[in-house]
Amino acid sequence: MSPCRKVVGYAGHLILIRWISADYQSPGNSAIIVESEYSAYFISMAHDFAKQRSTSSSSTKRRASSKNAATKVSQSRTHWPWFFSGLLTGLFAAFIGLFSFYQPGMIQSPANQLATQEETSENAAEGTDFTFYDRLSEAEVVVDVVAVDLQPEQEEDPTVYRVQAASFNTRADAENLLTQIHALGLEANIFATEVLGQTFYRVQAGPFTGNSNAEDAIDLLAGNNISGAIKIRVR
Repeated sequence: MSPCRKVVGYAGHLILIRWISADYQSPGNSAIIVESEYSAYFISMAHDFAKQRSTSSSSTKRRASSKNAATKVSQSRTHWPWFFSGLLTGLFAAFIGLFSFYQPGMIQSPANQLATQEETSENAAEGTDFTFYDRLSEAEVVVDVVAVDLQPEQEEDPTVYRVQAASFNTRADAENLLTQIHALGLEANIFATEVLGQTFYRVQAGPFTGNSNAEDAIDLLAGNNISGAIKIRVR
């Protein structure tokens, strides 16, 4: 007998393979068929289980790779703010350094630097002269001094004055006042004058040379209750 292989059914992942002989009614062939059917079933089950395992393994690998990729993306995103902040800080520091370095007046050309160095060396070679103060203290200054009298000379007043203390109608009253003036140490006299047919007796102190002497006599009389004295110019 020559056996042959034939596919007789397909349901999902189940493939039944029967080994058929010319005389399949024999007990031996039935046993072969049954055994072949179970073998085919087990082969199909093993194939399906291996396929499921490979599918689940590939799914797990895809999830792991996607998770790792997400982790890498999140880590790369967290690194960007630090990178930009460091970059901005470095640029700001560089700007400040350049600004302070290139301020006007801070940079000198090579020619100016050479001239400054030469002037400094010349000044150091000449030294500092401190003898000026010594020469100044030894110098003699001649000043023409003219004596000036701060008090001007008082010219004598040639004017002569008399101080009239009072005028009376009777000689007795005039003589009483004359006695009081003499008691003050002043020189005085009585002068009789006729006015419109009537005689008046004038008591006058003096004479006094100069206006100041006459004023002093008037003050003295006023201080002794003899008021109303007047100054009369004689010459």
